[in-house]
Amino acid sequence: MQKMLGDFIHALRHAGLPISPAETLDALTAAKLIGFHDPELLKSGLGMTLAKNKLHLAQFEACFDQFFSNPSIEHNPEAPIKNADADNNTQSAEPNPEPNPENNDTATTPSPSLQSADLEPSYLESPNLESVLANQLASNDQVSLQMAIANAAEQAGAGNMQMFTQKGIVSYRIMQSLGEADLNAELAQLEHNNEQPELTSELRNKQQILRQQVKDYVEEQFLLFSENIGRNLRDTQLQKVRLSNIDYSYYQDMNKLVKKAAKQLASLHSRRRKVTKRGLLDVRKTLAANGAYDGFLFHTKWKSTRIDKPKVMVICDVSGSVSKVARFLLLFLYSLQDVLPRVRSFVFASHLAEVTDDFDKKDIEDALTHIMNHWANSPTDYGQALLDFKDVAGRDIDNKTTVIMLGDARNNNGLAQAQIWKEVYQRSQRVLWLNPEGRYSWDSGDSIMSEYRPYCSRVEPCRSLNDLTRILGSLLKHS
Repeated sequence: MQKMLGDFIHALRHAGLPISPAETLDALTAAKLIGFHDPELLKSGLGMTLAKNKLHLAQFEACFDQFFSNPSIEHNPEAPIKNADADNNTQSAEPNPEPNPENNDTATTPSPSLQSADLEPSYLESPNLESVLANQLASNDQVSLQMAIANAAEQAGAGNMQMFTQKGIVSYRIMQSLGEADLNAELAQLEHNNEQPELTSELRNKQQILRQQVKDYVEEQFLLFSENIGRNLRDTQLQKVRLSNIDYSYYQDMNKLVKKAAKQLASLHSRRRKVTKRGLLDVRKTLAANGAYDGFLFHTKWKSTRIDKPKVMVICDVSGSVSKVARFLLLFLYSLQDVLPRVRSFVFASHLAEVTDDFDKKDIEDALTHIMNHWANSPTDYGQALLDFKDVAGRDIDNKTTVIMLGDARNNNGLAQAQIWKEVYQRSQRVLWLNPEGRYSWDSGDSIMSEYRPYCSRVEPCRSLNDLTRILGSLLKHS
């Protein structure tokens, strides 16, 4: 049961459901209490532990129906395989009875059943067949065949396929593992000797049906475990690629990735450290709390650290060379509303303007589109932008303010106004400069990075979503 449930959760994760180890343990406990005799009850119980919202519940139900539709997983992999000649009244180790090979009117399978081509009793009991697969086909041993398909598929890597083109080779490996080579040799011998032609013909038909069953099983495994691998690989690459190189056609995908990364950071850092019975003892508070007990320490107090949500001012260069990166940075920051509620945003090219109200009054996508249409793609003037910033927000900077500058420091040979940036550095808690160019490009051409760098707490190249996640995660961690 544990392996079956583990495979099911593996399939859910491939479908995009976020499932933690704690939720996996809860699902295992629920499955032990409910059992597998009532599929609808099991679906309801697992859904309550593994689905977080209505969208996840719909995905869960679709994946559940697909995963448990395969007859081979209705049997306990650890239970002994029952022979087709066993007593029909014998019950399996699971709460559900084993399918009766002699009476399969109610069995449902995703592909044609081998039992649809019934043989005469004389063929079923033929003592002349030597290969294991031939005897299983002749005796309609569905339980053994289904278990053998599942085991062979696991060995052939059916759950680890990367591309749909691998389905053919995996199906071939499963058939070979089942013993198709020995079956073909025996059938060729029977045809050559012209022995039992009716039996040979029926076995050929059942071999074709078995191949279709294996093909359907591999298809199900691909849909369960491998269908989203291509999308996951693409998302992984999008997180690494330079944001300035992102094509417009990938903006929707990138927006989803940015929001997902921001949500992960928010959930990681939204919890404040609590006063708990661990760490360093706070002697002063402990003595004060026990002053009424003649020195007996009935109540202990422990030192704790409170993480305050920082006040953030972000200044974004939205000129042509940096506008794409600025877009994703603003989207990232405003997706962190739970942990960064006090974000003031400024954008500039030749002049600086505050755009905080745009995000407060408009949808974030509409606000970003409006900002880029009105402020982006003008000649860059860092000196004028810093003068404007001093007039608009200079008096609001204090020792709890974090200032983030996103820009390449390319000033078109204009005045740097570095003394203003020095004042910002001295009055604020920290100053971060995120440069979308690599370090090797700093101070080349019209870049004046060296004039601003001494007045920054930290200067980092920021070219990809992974860089954004790492830098902002560090900001939250040390707030």
